[in-house]
Amino acid sequence: MSLIREARLAEGLTQAQLARRLGITQPSVARLESAGDNVTVATLRRALNAMGRGLVLQAVEQEPSYDESLLRSQLRLTPEERLARFDRFYSAAQDLRAAGERARAAA
Repeated sequence: MSLIREARLAEGLTQAQLARRLGITQPSVARLESAGDNVTVATLRRALNAMGRGLVLQAVEQEPSYDESLLRSQLRLTPEERLARFDRFYSAAQDLRAAGERARAAA
């Protein structure tokens, strides 16, 4: 359900009544309500203002999508240590690939 529709219903307005307040047609209000996230901030603000409501936008800090402690531990390594870890990982990946190929060949 869109924010415009929620506000309209909370105000007890029909789409036609909101359309008159906005100076647009009822089908235009229906399209606004079904547009969901595709409504511009300006359009959303205008529609809410017509119903005596305001729009408050707030930027909030998000949790990172990565493990910061892992990143910090990696950054403490010297470039040589990072390359050595990569070489070990790459070697283990090659061993795993070879084992998989042997298993497929044996099957």
